[in-house]
Amino acid sequence: MLKKLIDRFRSSEFLVNVSKLTTGTAIAQLISIGTAPILYRIYDKVHYGTLGLYMAITGVVGVFSTMQYLQTILLEKDDEGAINAMWLNRIINTCFALLSLLVIVLLFPFIVKWVNNPTLNKWLWFIPVSIFFAGQNEIFRIWANRKKEYNLLTFNAIFMAILTPIISIGLGLLLQNETGLFVGLIVGQSLPALLLLFGLRKKYNLGLQSVTFKRIKELAREHRQFPIYSLPQSFIGQYANSIPVFMLNSFVGAGAVGDYNLAIRMLGLPIQFIGGAITSVFSQEATKRFNTYGTYKELFLKTFKSLALISIIPVIILTLFSTEIFTLIFSEKFRTAGVIAGFMAPMFALKLINSPLSYGFYIHKLLKLDLLITVVVCAGAYIIFSVSFKNGQDYLEVLKFYTLFISLIYLFNLMVNFNLSRKMGM
Repeated sequence: MLKKLIDRFRSSEFLVNVSKLTTGTAIAQLISIGTAPILYRIYDKVHYGTLGLYMAITGVVGVFSTMQYLQTILLEKDDEGAINAMWLNRIINTCFALLSLLVIVLLFPFIVKWVNNPTLNKWLWFIPVSIFFAGQNEIFRIWANRKKEYNLLTFNAIFMAILTPIISIGLGLLLQNETGLFVGLIVGQSLPALLLLFGLRKKYNLGLQSVTFKRIKELAREHRQFPIYSLPQSFIGQYANSIPVFMLNSFVGAGAVGDYNLAIRMLGLPIQFIGGAITSVFSQEATKRFNTYGTYKELFLKTFKSLALISIIPVIILTLFSTEIFTLIFSEKFRTAGVIAGFMAPMFALKLINSPLSYGFYIHKLLKLDLLITVVVCAGAYIIFSVSFKNGQDYLEVLKFYTLFISLIYLFNLMVNFNLSRKMGM
């Protein structure tokens, strides 16, 4: 029986590819988890709150860095088209990073006033750097996924998981301020892009020799639905995800942002560990099955069941004991983060399940529907936080209501995408 299971596993390219990414990501996340107690004892919650605000800003602004043409690299049928799509993204990303630098130069006093966090002021100048390298890294990751270069992606994840905390811990002990966190973040964004570029260039001709600006313009027109529909959806979605950070920073303070960010970071580890790997392989396999058979229902159900089973025990443990776990691991000063993690655990389980399965919107090119759902999420989140804080409600109660709202959205999303998986292609 065991031999049959092993043989079946080896014969399934989908499972083998998932295992490669999952194993590498697991090692990377174990390193991250192992170093987190050290980091959270070196830095206080205000430092992490400032970092969280920076990441929220770069996340929202960075949505425009490729105008959402990234998926064209994966969706193009031949490598000639994919290379041109890759350069379309690289050009847009470079131009937008330069534009963001110009905006900071011209509007710096206004940005400082809006941010309302003096510690963050000097790091605002690094936003264009983060936008550029984060965009380039994602471009090369999608090309590597297209070519099934999962060993390279795995090595990259492990290497950066080791290097980033070393930098943050070393600078934290030396300087006793937030510098180590920011330097670690920026190195973690820039070096992976460079490593992927050098690794991929050894096997593939990614230069401009196979690229024509005529073809790039054709691709931009052909896939214009991405900037028209996916770009607003991604921007609104990223802004919706950042609303808790912006609102907590404005109404409660950077310390509350630090607690919230620790909670969602720890809860988000399984999504990065399992969901990220499965999303990469699921998107490729689901697209292939849909193009070949017109449906990917079996793959959808198999993925759903696997992720649901994986989620059950961690959710129960965190719901019951998260406060004690966070206090033990991160010290008493992060007790509130444990409270937040406890009531948010079920929502993150739904997010884990939803993360790969929602790729159906791209396969069926239902970007309008995806945009509509995201608008509802953004509007709902903004109303919940703004009205509740103005009425003087405790921020933990506000986060609970927000958690319930997002959980219902994830359930609706899963039902829609299951129906999409059953539809036959034209």
